[in-house]
Formats: sequence, structure tokens, C-alpha cells
Amino acid sequence: MIKKRLNIISIAAILAFTVVFSGCESLLDVPSNSLVSDDVIFSDPDSASKSIGAIYDIIGQNNSYRNRLWLQMGVNTDIEYRSGWSNGSILSATKSDDLIALYNTNTTMADGYNDSGTANPWSRIYQGIERANLAIAGIRKYGNPQSGNDMGHLLGEALTMRAFFYYDLIKWWGDVPARFAPVEESTIFVVKTDRDVIYTQIIADLQEASNLMYGPNQNYTQTTKRLSKDAAKGMLARIALSAAGYSMRPIAGTDDSEIKITVTTEKQIELYTIAREACRSIINDGNYSLASSFKQIFYDQCQDVETHGRETIWQLPYNYGLRGRMVYNFGLPRDADNVHNKVTIGGQFKILPYLYYDFNTADTRRDITVVPYKVTKNSTLGVMEQSISGGVTGYNIGKWRAEWMKTPISGTDDGVAPIVLRYADVLLMFAEADLFLGGSEGTEYFNKVRRRAFNVDINTTSAYDLPLTMENLKKERAFEFAGENIRKYDLIRWGELKTAIDLAKIKLANLRDAQGEYADVPQTIYYRYNVDNTITTGERILEIYGMQRGETEVKTSTDPNGNWQKKEWTNATSSSLNEYYLSDGFINSLYHANPDKRQLLPIMRQITLVSNGLLVNDYGYGE
Repeated sequence: MIKKRLNIISIAAILAFTVVFSGCESLLDVPSNSLVSDDVIFSDPDSASKSIGAIYDIIGQNNSYRNRLWLQMGVNTDIEYRSGWSNGSILSATKSDDLIALYNTNTTMADGYNDSGTANPWSRIYQGIERANLAIAGIRKYGNPQSGNDMGHLLGEALTMRAFFYYDLIKWWGDVPARFAPVEESTIFVVKTDRDVIYTQIIADLQEASNLMYGPNQNYTQTTKRLSKDAAKGMLARIALSAAGYSMRPIAGTDDSEIKITVTTEKQIELYTIAREACRSIINDGNYSLASSFKQIFYDQCQDVETHGRETIWQLPYNYGLRGRMVYNFGLPRDADNVHNKVTIGGQFKILPYLYYDFNTADTRRDITVVPYKVTKNSTLGVMEQSISGGVTGYNIGKWRAEWMKTPISGTDDGVAPIVLRYADVLLMFAEADLFLGGSEGTEYFNKVRRRAFNVDINTTSAYDLPLTMENLKKERAFEFAGENIRKYDLIRWGELKTAIDLAKIKLANLRDAQGEYADVPQTIYYRYNVDNTITTGERILEIYGMQRGETEVKTSTDPNGNWQKKEWTNATSSSLNEYYLSDGFINSLYHANPDKRQLLPIMRQITLVSNGLLVNDYGYGE
């Protein structure tokens, strides 16, 4: 059975290296597939490495991470939302990304989710798992894998990728079929496995992998787009924290679900200890450090800098310019200018406006993360300019920008590789685990992240330091990771998804009505363009007054010759469906169904139809 499958995986492996590891052309020099057997492939590091490339290749496939999973699964939260509704006019709720964001999915959802064969997200992930299983079985049998040798590292990569795929299946579908060996005739159709069983297996796999794998800048680990020992440890910490936390579970004997922790207190302590020690090991390895500035992380990402030793530990292996839609979907919206981008980009996902005002004004993360404008083309003047036409609900994610790209964006795929794990997350995961375990080390790591944010020495106590409490840590993770597909899963494991979104609704209403913690936020702004900036930047740059608390001057009166224009901001209203503002309709449309009853996707109809009757939907979804 394995030999028959190797013809398939070898072909996929060759294709994979044109996407994942381009530039390594010698790696494509393999014998004809029909002449290569499993004992040859998995006893030789070069050919075994190609089987690992076949696993990575899944990430760039259509209806996989490239244009579905990474882009659609992380919203809506208490800080991020899917754009597309205004003035009480809610999303049409027919497209998959709308349905997922509004917690209103169904078993017949289209846009690739119900495509036949292997061309749907569920099947893509299981393709990756099968390729990993084949590599794991082959290397264990023929490769003599040991810590410190090539085959040991390659086995560790396969184990880590399999854990990564299973973790995402659990995040998105809950209990799923578990296959930890290549598919045989008897295992083509299997029932779902309790996710706690899967967690136990993939945690053990990552512990093994982290002992087998090379550190960065060794053979196979010259790039952050390929897994290293520290990446495996970081994934181990993240998965352990999720396994210890809350999740949506079916209620036995009913067509309903509940949010609960399923492990014992003793098991929680074990899992938090695993997470803390995995993070401690990364810190002690000394291979990574916080970037000197918050902007540098994302500028380097857009520039396709993939060397180790910076903040990025692991990112998805897209080939720059060819696969992936980070800037196109998440980036700062920008009309096509034929210089930085030949197509209009960005703005599919935005930041809820209250977050801008929750940031300390000295926090350098704010103006990188939450941007109140988009960049549009002024055809009359023939220049690009910053525009606040989106109003108060037009706060865009600014971490990824066309003008930061080293190559102009020419289509929907920009190839910017999403960062899965960075060092700041390691420090904050350590702090969280240490807090749970009653330790005394986490406060310093927590405040290192804050000090970088406020542009002070990260190794010296500062005025911006805070005590390490769970409430402070939750806020810090919001400020640090907004827009990075992390917040939703933090809220889920803390058991606070619906609670947090409901609180965000209250905050939005208070912001609009200048009440509570937003009573001193100006409701009107004034803006003008600084013409001099156009000469040096090629764009008309906005100067805005009224964005900061306490900025209450009436600029058109105090500076009548200053070319200021007035705009109603937090309290804007309109009868036009094309103008965005903080209406009750907008606020109440952050979800349609109860998020705590729809944290997970149903298994799509296309999958249940071919499961021989063994896969059924629970959690209240039905068929």
C-alpha cells in the first residue's frame, strides 16, 4: 500500500518545491517516480526532504490556506471584523467569508467549501495529514532518524506539520477523524475522535519533534519558511494552552453544545507546565529577539525577509509574489497606482474603531495596527491621497502595506508569507502559563513586549510596566496581535468569545454616544492635506485633528485660514447605504447566531455524503 502511494506523493513533492523552496533546483533532480520505491526515498535525506515539501505544498493549494483558511477563519472578534455592511444594512450572508464571520455557517456553504474530491478546505488538510503520515511511516522504517541527523530533523518536520494540521482541524471543526498512520482499506471511513485524544497525540509528537529537529540556520532550516526546533516548541506551547482551555463541546444525547473545560485541574497544570517550559526553552536557546520596532516586523514580512535571528520564528511557506493574499485581503486599502500595486488591494478585514482609543497614545503599535484612512487615487490632481471616506468604521489594518512591498502587487496573490509564530507570542505565552502556575518570572517577559511597544529599553524597568494580571495580559495580546488570526482562538480558549464581542458592542455604542470610558473622545474631526508632503512622498498626506482624546478645538474657527474641513466622526449618521457609521444595525451585526453556539464549522455536506454514513454533524448543526 505504501509503495503505491509513493508515486502520488513523489509527484506532489516535485511540484511542491516549485512553490515552497524555489531556488533549490538541485532538489528537483530526482529519478522517475515509477523507478523510485519507498525504501529508496525514505533512506535518502534529499529525496525524503522532497516528501516533506509535498506536505508544505498543501498550504499553497486552491481552497486551502492560500485563499480560504488563513484569510477567513479569524474574524469576527471583539477587535476585528469582516467589512461589508453599513447603516444597518447587514451582510448578504451568502459568501463563505461573510457566513464564517457572522457565525452563521451551514452545511451547504459554497465558495470552495463544498467542492468535490480533494478541492475543499477539509480535504486539503487531510491531504496534508496523509502526506505527513506517509513520510513519518517511511522515515521511521527506512531512515534511521536520530536527534542530530538529517533524517531525525525530517521526521520532526513531518510530525510538526501533522500537528499543525490537526490543531487547525480542531480549531475549525472540533472533534474530527484521527488518522495517525497512512490510510489503509480498513481506515478509509472512520468516525470522529474526541479532540482530547488528538491533543494528547500531537502534544507527544511535538515533544518528540522538538528533540529531533535542527535549530535555525542549520541544514534544512536556513529560512523561516521551514520549520525548526524552536517552531516546534512554539507550536507545542500554543497547542498545550488550547488543550487546557475552554472549547465548544457537544452535549451527549442532545442536539446542542456547551462551552467548557474538559480536562482535570491536574491535567491543566501539566499542560500549562508544558507550555511554559517549551517557551522557556525557546528563550534560553537565544535564537530570536524582539524586533527593534513594531513596524519592522511587518515591513520585513512585506519585503520577504526570511532569515532567522529576528522576531519571526515560522511563517507559511509561500513563494513571494506567487501564492497567498495577505496584503490583498488584510492590507491597508489602496487604489491601484501602477507603482506599488496594479490592482486595488486591502480592506476586507478591519479593526473595530474603539480599539484605536483604547491604545495609549504613546504606544507605537497603534498607528501601525489601526489606520483611520485608506489610500485613494485623486484623478483630478493625478496623485494618490489618504482618504477618510470610510468614516469611523473605516479603521483599517495597517500592518501590511503595498508601499512596503519589494515587488509591486500585480494580482490577487501577493505571496506575503503569513507569520504563524513570532517571539513576542512566546514571551506572552510564557507569561500566561507562569501566571497560571503561580510563578514569578512571567512579569518581566510580559513587560519586555510592552517596553518595545513604547520604544524604551526592553531590559530596563519603565514607566509603562504593568503588573502581570490576566486582565492586563488579555489586553496586551489584543494590542500586540490585532489582525494576525490569533485573537479569536485566544477568546475561545479563555471561554470569552461571545462575552467579549458583546462587550465590544457596548464599547461601540459608548464611543458613538460619548459615554463611559469614551466620554472624552471628540465626536467631530477636522482634516486637511499638507501639500508639501506630496512632493516628498508622492501622496497627499492627511493631517487630522480630533482623533485624540481632549482635542476639542473647533479648527474652522480657531484657524479659519488653515484649510480645515469638518467631518462628523463617532456620532455620524446618514440615510445613505453607502456611508458607514456606528448605527445600531452595524453594532448588532457583529454576529447573526450566538458565537458560543457557532464557534465551529459544520462538516460540509460534500464530506458527509462520501463518509459512508460515519460522519454526522452535532453541536446543534444537524445535516
